[in-house]
Amino acid sequence: MRSRKISIKINGVVVSVSGLYHNSQLVQPGGLYFALKDGTYVAEAIQNGAIVIVSETDIEVTIPKSIMHIVVPDVRTAMALAAKEFYGNVVDKMRVTGVIGTNGKTTTTYIMQHMLEMATGKNVGVIGTTGVLNAGKQWEGITTLTTPDPIDLHRAVACMYRNGVRDVVMEVSAHAIFYRKIAGINFQGVIFTNITQDHLDFFKTFENYKNTKLSFFQNLESGTVVINADDKYGLEVANAINSKANVFSISYSLKHDTIVGTAQWAFVDQVQLSVRGSDFILGKVGACHLVLPGLYNVYNAVAAALLCNHYGITWQIIKEALATLPAVPGRFNLFDIHGVTAVIDYAHTPDGLEQLLKNARAILPSQARLFVVFGCGGDRDRLKRPIMGAIAYRLADYVVLTSDNPRTENPETIIDEIERGIKTLDVDTLNQVLDGGLGKRYARIVNRTEAIEFAIQQAQPGDIVVIAGKGHENYMDINHQKIPYMDSKVLDNILRR
Repeated sequence: MRSRKISIKINGVVVSVSGLYHNSQLVQPGGLYFALKDGTYVAEAIQNGAIVIVSETDIEVTIPKSIMHIVVPDVRTAMALAAKEFYGNVVDKMRVTGVIGTNGKTTTTYIMQHMLEMATGKNVGVIGTTGVLNAGKQWEGITTLTTPDPIDLHRAVACMYRNGVRDVVMEVSAHAIFYRKIAGINFQGVIFTNITQDHLDFFKTFENYKNTKLSFFQNLESGTVVINADDKYGLEVANAINSKANVFSISYSLKHDTIVGTAQWAFVDQVQLSVRGSDFILGKVGACHLVLPGLYNVYNAVAAALLCNHYGITWQIIKEALATLPAVPGRFNLFDIHGVTAVIDYAHTPDGLEQLLKNARAILPSQARLFVVFGCGGDRDRLKRPIMGAIAYRLADYVVLTSDNPRTENPETIIDEIERGIKTLDVDTLNQVLDGGLGKRYARIVNRTEAIEFAIQQAQPGDIVVIAGKGHENYMDINHQKIPYMDSKVLDNILRR
């Protein structure tokens, strides 16, 4: 509990508080409570010691005269700006890079981190799906969100600053944009990776989801934006910023497409993929070797390289960084299981799974088979389930449907919905299922450990088994309980036998 009070300004009103909260249960004496939805929990916040309440409209609750009540037009924006000021506005003293897109955000942030650390010799802060890296160490317990809520976000950044960090690279999720978590943060650089279907459980339609991401660029006032020209929404990103005098834009392409209006562009040629990494020619820079395998990692690496070069990092350092990148947690991590190559990857969207399988097939030895083990999360976008089933069945030689964070849903029901995508592709499989048998090319095994073991047992040396969906996660979310579990530990146990 903070004993010292700090003065901040909210909607023109100066208040002195010891802490900021949006969870009434966590409020400490002398704190400020943001009522994000309504006044339901205001009484609890006051009981726990809140001396200031901030809400969007007058709330139907009796507030003692001793408690200050501030009404603001947008309580979430007010919270973000208040958190920034409460933690000393240190984010303004740092170079902040944002990565926006459906897929590739995490890998791109790690590539940026490695390049910046090689160039500066200093620790770089990373904020994203795998957590918060503060001065080279994982910061446990702060958040499970891709982009933390503003209070946690600015607390983390302030701690980074105290530890000497001056560069922060962060994933910016669609939810973070929608909830104005990043209000008040000036991004010196932004990378746009792609937009594909995700989070329709929240955004309801793809158009809403896409427009939320595009709104970030529409509201961007300054900085440098690197755009993937091969993504079909890259042009919309460029159109959102090309009239802004203080926004510099760079686009890049592996297909030799350009985006009219960007200040600079770069082409990538002669891409060669293998299990040992990727080789390619980047414009006038020449030959580059990326230690990470997979075509999508070439996209991620080139985007990071172009932005880092714009920051002033030499191409020599950038090329050295590409060749020495450490593995990114849960992103195309390779394991040799008695001659069978297992790949663990976080891919959990239709496009993510499709790109993962295409890249696995690109490095698959001749005559070898491609297996995939995956499921879909419960209480999330149901529309993507049959789509992912169809993608897996079309691109892999054998599919094992299993559980993946079922949350409050029955995992069998989730698998039923994934399976519909398979049935639409293969009449023979449909007939076999109706007859009570298993399809020739897929199996249903709810227990994820058993599903992975089954796939490895079926595979022969040279085959590739892709294990998708959980990546770095160290738990299985079942009925509001996070039960310890990791795909990599399952593979370790198989190796010990």
